[in-house]
Amino acid sequence: MTSANDSTLPDGPLAGVRILEIGHYIAAPHCAMMLADQGADVVKLEPLSGDPGRQSPPLADNGESLAFACHNRGKRSVAIDLRDPANRPALDSLLGWADIVVTNYAAGIPEKLGFGFDRLQEVNPAASMVHITGYGADDPRRDFLAFDPTIQAMSGFAALNATIDGPPLASPFFMADHSVAMNAAFAAMCALWEQRRTGKGRFVSLSMMESMTSQLSYHIPSAGVKGKVAGRGSGFGMFDMFPTKDAPIFLAPGAPDMWSALFRLLGHPEWIPEKGEKLDLASNPARIMEVMKAVTAWLAERSSKQAFTELQQVGIACGVARSVEQLYQEERADETSAIVFAELARDGGSVPVPGAAFRMMPDGSVPTGVPSLGADTRAVLGDLGLSGDRLDALQGHTAAAAS
Repeated sequence: MTSANDSTLPDGPLAGVRILEIGHYIAAPHCAMMLADQGADVVKLEPLSGDPGRQSPPLADNGESLAFACHNRGKRSVAIDLRDPANRPALDSLLGWADIVVTNYAAGIPEKLGFGFDRLQEVNPAASMVHITGYGADDPRRDFLAFDPTIQAMSGFAALNATIDGPPLASPFFMADHSVAMNAAFAAMCALWEQRRTGKGRFVSLSMMESMTSQLSYHIPSAGVKGKVAGRGSGFGMFDMFPTKDAPIFLAPGAPDMWSALFRLLGHPEWIPEKGEKLDLASNPARIMEVMKAVTAWLAERSSKQAFTELQQVGIACGVARSVEQLYQEERADETSAIVFAELARDGGSVPVPGAAFRMMPDGSVPTGVPSLGADTRAVLGDLGLSGDRLDALQGHTAAAAS
């Protein structure tokens, strides 16, 4: 299928892979966009009113959602009313076309709207479905509703994000949505590999909750074995923020060589353990206080940029606590690929959005077009064999909904 609005990358590693996204807001759309970034042909199937994410703030001057642009680059949009049984042939044609269907509709909704996995298998036995929900299809809470902050709370992240004496704190960055989107993209590729080997599709359930808890690493065994998990700010304090002249910097000397480099930088080579001995600050509170005092004094004499440069030059992991505004300005000035410019649908010009997490195209490019609602309905469904009369009716419904 092709159209004038086609923005896929024909030379990407996923060229020829066909993704049908029936999703909203972040999780499924971001998963599908990650696949589009690598060359997959992604058709976004929306209701006549559009993905509600099209209304999510912040908004561009022309009223378009900048949030929507961040998760829907490089796709084509088809708009049909899945509640109308007369539109089932159009839906079936899309199910028959797809290699993978990605959705984050609530449990039971795909079945009600005619694109559940059983129906997908009837129409296209070789296709797989990746279904993202809050708790997963096999969890007793599968029917419970969830949004990103509620999963941050349930997963333990909000508690870990707190200070020692402070209340749990959810991140304004949608960690659960993005985490499950990345896992869903990986799951889609695993399913696709299996499809190529067996000729059969499968149902893959993705849980926002499990995507977050899968990252708890040593926190889970600490809770199970020790009965207690160290939170932020615990230990002897070297893995933490320290002030500089202008901005805090996070210091993380996480290896013996880094500690030795730090002690030399501070002018205290005598703190370096003798050859064959291990550094054991935890059992030496007096030395901890000496190191903390020396680090604090050293950093207080420097700007964050100066401190960052000097620490990195001697091989010590650290990072300046930049605001998002600072990040934007500095990444743009350095012309990194962390930021790309998406082309808004309604003549809104280009706007900055996050770039792809990785790039496999020779020139490092990603698709940048943001589809307008239903812009590709006729081209996509026409290529799949729907009649002109049926297409006229679908286009009429879409135009009426938009007016």
